[in-house]
Amino acid sequence: MKNKKLIFSIMFILILVSIDQLSKYLILEGNGIFINDFFSIEISKNTGMAFGFNSGNFSNILLSIFVIIIVINFMKKQSELIDFKTNISLCLILGGAFGNLIDRFVRGGIIDFIRIYKFPIFNIADIFIVSGWILVVMFLIIFSGKNRGEIFEKQDENIRN
Repeated sequence: MKNKKLIFSIMFILILVSIDQLSKYLILEGNGIFINDFFSIEISKNTGMAFGFNSGNFSNILLSIFVIIIVINFMKKQSELIDFKTNISLCLILGGAFGNLIDRFVRGGIIDFIRIYKFPIFNIADIFIVSGWILVVMFLIIFSGKNRGEIFEKQDENIRN
């Protein structure tokens, strides 16, 4: 990664993790807030993955670390091919993943607190992760459609070097 891109990525991820952890801290200091049938703040500890799947299993921590390593490795190896928008998307994924990983270590599970209608409870880190993956997929589809030849040429050039 180029130095400016690396410094920006680290700072952005730290800001995202800080927002996530601050939101959880503030929620834990207060109480749940029932606003209406559509939206409420309800504190819940999730020891599993999405929707509580695989609750209480140590493999959740290992899987989180594995995904973080894969994304960081991809960012390092493909830094020349990753544009600003895709970099932001990958940072969103990492920021959310680190935020939830901190919860797993510090709190013994992820603190979820946002409920919208009957959808399962989630948190700010989850918003970052889901938004990041949606954006990555969108950018890859758009990017691959417009510049498919250029991408393969750059990859071939990188492989040769």
